[in-house]
Amino acid sequence: MNALIEFKGFNKFFGEHQVLKDIDLSVRAGEVVVILGPSGCGKSTLLRCLNGLESAHSGQLRLQGRELLDKATDWREVRQQVGMVFQSYHLFGHMNVIENLLLGPLKVQKRERREAQAQAEALLARVGLLDKRDAYPRQLSGGQQQRIAIVRSLCMNPQVMLFDEVTAALDPEMVKEVLQVIQGLARDGMTLLIVTHEMAFARAVADRIVFMEAGRILEQSPPESFFTNPQTARAQQFLEKFSYVENLPEKLIKELS
Repeated sequence: MNALIEFKGFNKFFGEHQVLKDIDLSVRAGEVVVILGPSGCGKSTLLRCLNGLESAHSGQLRLQGRELLDKATDWREVRQQVGMVFQSYHLFGHMNVIENLLLGPLKVQKRERREAQAQAEALLARVGLLDKRDAYPRQLSGGQQQRIAIVRSLCMNPQVMLFDEVTAALDPEMVKEVLQVIQGLARDGMTLLIVTHEMAFARAVADRIVFMEAGRILEQSPPESFFTNPQTARAQQFLEKFSYVENLPEKLIKELS
């Protein structure tokens, strides 16, 4: 099967510091890839390059066979296909929920309001927040705002969704409700690239784990293989901090399903 996303020999620098080093990574349509690694290893930068928020210095980056590093690439158009959700929600405080959701479809995609609003309301119902359609961000919890941020990206009908530590700013009791939304997208067959430190979630949702260290991909493997038998000493050291994951209760994994 042809790759939907493909990095080849991909390099990125911040000044003289190289943050991504010869990245080779292919992602199939419908695949859920979770990127793990210590802070500062380049995980978030990799996602930001795919969304055009950071520029590359060399190599190739393709989406559906189209080279994105071409000077002619319209990143505004690409971002409609590659949705991204961050730690921060970035909702407009002066707009209510439905206005936040319709801004992109109406202003960027020039869609008909009735159709776009019907989709937005259906997505709100799916994440359990239809009753908040007229609420303002300040009236919502962190977990609710993050779910709205996910819905906002989905309203653009992307092919791929990128999640960059979306639970990092949430209180523990709010984490589960956000992870369940992402788990639902995975079950529906959406292509997902996820950066997270939630090891239980990574093991439950991923088709493949990508482990990074110092800007390089050190190993890639199915989640059970990675968590029970990592192939590199660095991955073993990383997982020692999360040793509980190897013997996760089945109940916990099912709760995230």
